[in-house]
Amino acid sequence: MEIKVIIADDHAIIREGLKSLLEKKGICVLDIAQNGREAVEKAITLKPDVMLMDISMPDLNGVEATARIKKEVPFTKIIALSMHSSKTIIDKMFAAGASGYILKESAFSELYDAIRDVLKGNFYLTPSIARMYVDSDGHAFSSSDKIPQFNKISKKEREILQLIAEGEKTRDIAQKLGVSIKTIETHRRNIMKKLNIFNVAGLTKFAIKEGIIALE
Repeated sequence: MEIKVIIADDHAIIREGLKSLLEKKGICVLDIAQNGREAVEKAITLKPDVMLMDISMPDLNGVEATARIKKEVPFTKIIALSMHSSKTIIDKMFAAGASGYILKESAFSELYDAIRDVLKGNFYLTPSIARMYVDSDGHAFSSSDKIPQFNKISKKEREILQLIAEGEKTRDIAQKLGVSIKTIETHRRNIMKKLNIFNVAGLTKFAIKEGIIALE
């Protein structure tokens, strides 16, 4: 049976490189997406077997995109493909519904194996970071889905926080999300109050620390 995949990454060279490698393995690449919002739209429309998801993407990051896709297309398996090896970010991706997590430094053969593995209903984690989930006796730690400060703000507020941290103006955010400027201003105030951060620089620092955006 042909495997159908969508690639979501904001770097063209990675998208095109993966597309070429996957097609050589007989995997059908249905489409590519340049940001998280586009990834959600294409996943809902095309319903791939697997979505390869970068985490640090503009407009909507991979964690939030993963949660939306799993809600709308629950059978689609999502594999995070990222440069981040932070346990906090990895936990967020699995909590959002990802089935696999691979570092971009990994060999393509590992990604190919991961695709086949998640389609069998298994979870896949890059071996180089899997040790973070195992203690000295070889017992697996449970991945906590409770991230207190991060969970103080809602999914919508995290989406708005990302756009603020990326430097989007209030008017542009309102237009992009189809709401009023007053609504965005209210969300901004609520975000600042919940996080106890009262300037854009502080919000940006928080967004970077939590993997909502990344420094390129």
